[in-house]
Amino acid sequence: MPQSYYLGGKIRASDYNGFADDINEIVGIGAVDSGYGQNQLVIPHVASGTKINASHMQLLLTALKFAGRHQGTSIASPEDTSDPAFPTAGKIIEIIPDLLSDITNVRANKLNFDIAQMTAESNKISSSKTYDVPGAGAIHTWNSNIFYEVSAIFANADDRRHFFNAGGDLRLDTSLANYDVSHKQSTDWATMFTNIGNVKLSHNVTESSGGVGTPAGGFTSLTSAYSKIYEKSGGDGSSGYYTNNKFEVHARLNGTNAIDIKVEFYDAYATSQYNLTDYVAGTLSVQVDLLRADDQDASGLGVQLSSPTFSHISEL
Repeated sequence: MPQSYYLGGKIRASDYNGFADDINEIVGIGAVDSGYGQNQLVIPHVASGTKINASHMQLLLTALKFAGRHQGTSIASPEDTSDPAFPTAGKIIEIIPDLLSDITNVRANKLNFDIAQMTAESNKISSSKTYDVPGAGAIHTWNSNIFYEVSAIFANADDRRHFFNAGGDLRLDTSLANYDVSHKQSTDWATMFTNIGNVKLSHNVTESSGGVGTPAGGFTSLTSAYSKIYEKSGGDGSSGYYTNNKFEVHARLNGTNAIDIKVEFYDAYATSQYNLTDYVAGTLSVQVDLLRADDQDASGLGVQLSSPTFSHISEL
């Protein structure tokens, strides 16, 4: 414990401002992988010589409470100055050991989140197309590569960063329906999508909820150029026969506030190979879901972030 805390049994304004800075970096704007963007929790500095009292401490305790609750981090300090555990007047210094420990833990756990303090939102945007059996009268046939591209648009660069810092993710749910189970390649694609589940683009990683495929980097790995963040080969429903088919997800930063996601479906079997018998036919759908921080109590305080908006770049 810094010696200054002992001088006269009081907390100096400079020490208090140091506590505030450490907490604000997590709950406020922060930088890079720090910051939840919760301006209502930011603790203002006090002027030099200010006597630190219970009202000042309340600001520290409130910010710690909601940071800890969002993360699932246990807080040893009292939640409120009216709590019986809060020191009596003139003894505020007694709270310093727990306060220091709580600040250290909240900073260390900044990228953690309690799923109970998050909200999942489904079908923010979607696209689908029905592919026909090749042959006379077919309008849409899946006998080449298919692409889908969508943009997630945040208010600004900080909102985009805060969304992921607070545990948010973007999810792709892909499916093939209304297919004939006797058509092996259609079944293989449908089974692959079921096994994948959701592809989740989160802070540091992009992975399948089904635990299959090859994961790669998350939001922090993105640049202005498309990079592959997930892939899965076929062969799920036919003893490996369609392993050359491939499902890939690419993403990039678009300007200061958006993320573009491109989904690619590589069909390795040309029409001449399946001779109108080994085809893919059915309704292909891609749906974008998300998870966002959503912790707010009756007072309106908590770690809460809004959803981005979405727009199609290229539909199926």
